[in-house]
Amino acid sequence: MGEAIVAQILACVLAYLAIGAVVALIYVFGGAGRIDPAAKGRGMPLRVRFMIFPGVMALWPMMALKLFTQTEPPEA
Repeated sequence: MGEAIVAQILACVLAYLAIGAVVALIYVFGGAGRIDPAAKGRGMPLRVRFMIFPGVMALWPMMALKLFTQTEPPEA
């Protein structure tokens, strides 16, 4: 019984991370420009994309909400 619970928890964590990886790829290679004007086009170097990928992957529910609801960058 204990092994089944651990397997279910592991499956949930892996599903969370898999969804997070998909959202992070969408955000890092396309959606960041809609949220941050400095990230449009070639404005965000590849090393920065690699640095923000784990954070976006971990916080994917918040980033997906921002990514799919925000239409244009906020005004400064």
